[in-house]
This record gives sequence, structure tokens and C-alpha cells, in this order.
Amino acid sequence: MLEEKDRRALAEIEQRLITGDPAFARRMRARRAPRGRPFPIVPLLLVTVFLALPFVGLFLGPTAALIVADLAAVTVVVVLVLRHRRGENRS
Repeated sequence: MLEEKDRRALAEIEQRLITGDPAFARRMRARRAPRGRPFPIVPLLLVTVFLALPFVGLFLGPTAALIVADLAAVTVVVVLVLRHRRGENRS
């Protein structure tokens, strides 16, 4: 726990923040429901591609395998960029 001196200092800082930037203080006080972990789409996609790639290469050829690997890489990048823009943390 904080000492009395530290509690007073913290209360003073909070008060200055409330008067200096009330919109920020309101946002910080608003309680948001904690988000659950995002669906693990990236690991699932990578495992699926890892398991499917030998069959794609065997039955459709190396060009098709390269295309599948490239599409998987682009999909992973798009998913990560979208999560970053939304502020999600994760995979």
C-alpha cells in the first residue's frame, strides 16, 4: 500500500489530470469489459498450411505449393495488421 504522503501526491496528480484533460480522465475512468483472447487464427492457419503444403506440392506441383505459401503469408500479415489497428494484442 501507499504511504499517506504518496497517496496525497497521487490524488494531486489525478486532480491536475482531471482539470487539465477531462476527456482523457473520463476515458480512463470508464470501465470496459476485459476482452477475451482473440481467436488463434494465425497459429491455426500456419498449422493448416504446414500440413496441407506437402499434399498441394505433390498433387498440384511446386508452383501451386508456392502460391499457397504466399497466400498464407499475406493472410497472416493482413490479420496481424488488422489486429494492430484494432488494438488487440496478440498472436
